[in-house]
Amino acid sequence: EGYETSELEKGMAVVHRIQLQYEKERLLDKAEQTVAAFDEAVRNLRRERFKLDADLKMTDLRMLVLLQELRLLKEFEKRDNALVAKLDGKREEKTDIVMRISECQGKLAGRKAEIDKLNPRQVLGEFNQLVPETNKFHEQLLKIFKKKIKRQRKKAVKEGEEEDEDEDEGSEDEDEDMSDLDEEEEEEEEEE
Repeated sequence: EGYETSELEKGMAVVHRIQLQYEKERLLDKAEQTVAAFDEAVRNLRRERFKLDADLKMTDLRMLVLLQELRLLKEFEKRDNALVAKLDGKREEKTDIVMRISECQGKLAGRKAEIDKLNPRQVLGEFNQLVPETNKFHEQLLKIFKKKIKRQRKKAVKEGEEEDEDEDEGSEDEDEDMSDLDEEEEEEEEEE
């Protein structure tokens, strides 16, 4: 085919080639821009994912702390309940002890009143009625009757100590009254 291209055809071919080159470069630029935009979007998504992961970890840590606090609060609640029960028990014990103390004080007041009512001469008179002077054991029993009694103190309970002290004081008063009575009798015998 020995057909030769004309100058016009050559010019058109050059123009067409330039157009194709331009189209190619434009498409390559567009592809590069699209890849760059995609890469940027991936980077942004990765950043977002890291931020979300960090937030999730912080939330997990916060939840663990809250769970530990809840366990501690439950333990404290158990301790508080035990302490409240113990306090109630101690209050009941205290009330019981106060009632016992008041009962003991009432009994003590009654005993003191009985002791105050007793006249040592009257007691000695009753003794003489029960054991007449003609009885052969009169002297020995009289010695035992007039003998001062030393009571032992109980150290187990403080209230008991106070009660014993009061009883000892009462018995010492009786003993003193008896010794006074003995002295009076001796003086009467000397006068006779």
